[in-house]
Amino acid sequence: MNTGLIDLFCRHAAAAFDKQLRLNDLVGEEDWYFNMASGLLSFGQHLHFHAQVLGTESEETNSWLWAWANEGSNIPPSLLQAVLQLKALGEEQQIAELTTPMLPLSEIDGHTLAMIASGVCQANAYYRCPYEGGAAFVLIQDDSFPKPTEPPLARIASVFPRAICSIEIPDHRLALLGHLDHYGLAYEQEAGKVLVKENGELLLTATFDELNRLTNLEVMIDSVSR
Repeated sequence: MNTGLIDLFCRHAAAAFDKQLRLNDLVGEEDWYFNMASGLLSFGQHLHFHAQVLGTESEETNSWLWAWANEGSNIPPSLLQAVLQLKALGEEQQIAELTTPMLPLSEIDGHTLAMIASGVCQANAYYRCPYEGGAAFVLIQDDSFPKPTEPPLARIASVFPRAICSIEIPDHRLALLGHLDHYGLAYEQEAGKVLVKENGELLLTATFDELNRLTNLEVMIDSVSR
């Protein structure tokens, strides 16, 4: 992967993982349906969210096709706004994977690209819509999507270690900074450390090795260290 793409992935991976956990808790095992005309992604009878089309994976060609390059599916222009935003970023930062119409799945996959898009486009989450011969990836962008209720630091203390254990993230420090940015938390950086303070009180201390791999995470929540 392009270095710029790797940095984007590291920056957004933990926050995107967090969003996916929330989506999974919300929809459970409900059946899904995506209406291309309306852009509505439905789960069961009661959950309906506006979504943008990101791209598709093909088992036949073993490739990824960006939605903006998919001329055969007649995707409404209104559902391409997010993916065009991502393409514009690729052009600005010269990231070929974001501007090349088709990519081999041997080099990248839809989940990696969707996690990046989830962060860059500030989506609520993404969803993989499987069909015979492949899958479409869509980004949920809907103001009605349920807002988080758990305190941000408590959520980070719970989710961030799971994220770096579940996903191969080359730079844990960058992933934590992205996770903190996602929740709007201010932080300070020292040699080998990231700190979060409130009114002078130290609430989070993350320690990293020389390769920016997490070695210790302490979060103070209600005077309890995690």
